[in-house]
Amino acid sequence: MEQKNLVMKDIIFLAILSAALLLVSGLAMPLVMFTDIFGLRQMASALFFGLFLVIGLTKVPKKGALLFIGLFTGVVLLFMSPVMFWNNVIGALAAELVCFLIFRGYESKASKFVAATLFTPLTLPVTLVSSAIIKNETISSVWGEGILPAFMCVGTVLVSAFSSWLGFKICAELKRTGKLKL
Repeated sequence: MEQKNLVMKDIIFLAILSAALLLVSGLAMPLVMFTDIFGLRQMASALFFGLFLVIGLTKVPKKGALLFIGLFTGVVLLFMSPVMFWNNVIGALAAELVCFLIFRGYESKASKFVAATLFTPLTLPVTLVSSAIIKNETISSVWGEGILPAFMCVGTVLVSAFSSWLGFKICAELKRTGKLKL
């Protein structure tokens, strides 16, 4: 009988996966850390988050798995910025909520794809509002001029979707070689 709730083994796997995700994404983030272009940071991180989230949800397709990844990555980011903590937690919670309302779980490949793809784009509104509050600016001034921020937001969704697709390719290869046991 398959276990529906998270067990300690699952939580440990998600914690290790989150640490690896932060290490890998930490290589690219210094390149976009100081930019004022709204959405560019999320687009850079989407490449890594989509991939790792698919691996995590494939190995642990249980309710709360995405939230645990959001919490584990968020706690580390909390030391740098409370906004990044809330971005990850709210993004994970929102993506998990969408998937459970639509798919009722992570059994299907589509549900994992949607959850992994939505996680990073769903952090964009949190970033927009929290940045406006912290900087004491209007949302439109945080958004910026022109259509570049809109392209960054669309790019975040596209990069996230590509990364999630790539995550499935990597999972298939890991399963084939016996390195990812389900």
